Amino acid sequence: MTHIPEHEAQRVFRRRNPYLLTWDACEEALAQLASAIAETGPVTQVIGIAGGGRTPAEMLATHLGAPVCHLQARHNTSDELYTQATGAVAVSIPDSFPDTVRGRVLLTDDICGTGATFTAVTSALTPRLTPDTRIQTTALCRNVGSPLRPRWWAWDVDDWVVFPWEPGPDATGRPLPAPERIRTP
Repeated sequence: MTHIPEHEAQRVFRRRNPYLLTWDACEEALAQLASAIAETGPVTQVIGIAGGGRTPAEMLATHLGAPVCHLQARHNTSDELYTQATGAVAVSIPDSFPDTVRGRVLLTDDICGTGATFTAVTSALTPRLTPDTRIQTTALCRNVGSPLRPRWWAWDVDDWVVFPWEPGPDATGRPLPAPERIRTP
């Protein structure tokens, strides 16, 4: 398990009601992300960080014509709204995962809350990487409290986000608008 000290990164939650990402906005954002990613060259592998990164990875892989595989990483201790990051990330790589990862790899998650998950997964993958492997990160959302910026993301958020593949919240939510532009560091 990789641990990033809690005081180094805290998610920002304004608690004005969670954002609700619709399928339409999600699909539009992923098409825009795929276009921006494709402009910089072909991707040899898309890796989805399950749970939340599984669906975006599948959709990006389809847009990019690249193979996809998944691994498990758990950062939140629960699925309750406004759960703060602990800094501890457990990564589990399934037996079916490739032994060797090479080329340009797109590590994909639903949200970059603190950056701890991307950091932990990259570290866990290191023994499988060939010297020429380039890992690049993408997420639908980036919490404004995250010191890490993925290579590509669609929305900066300052509250909890409920994605369309998740059960809806008990609270009233507000929709995320269509992304204005794809963000890069």
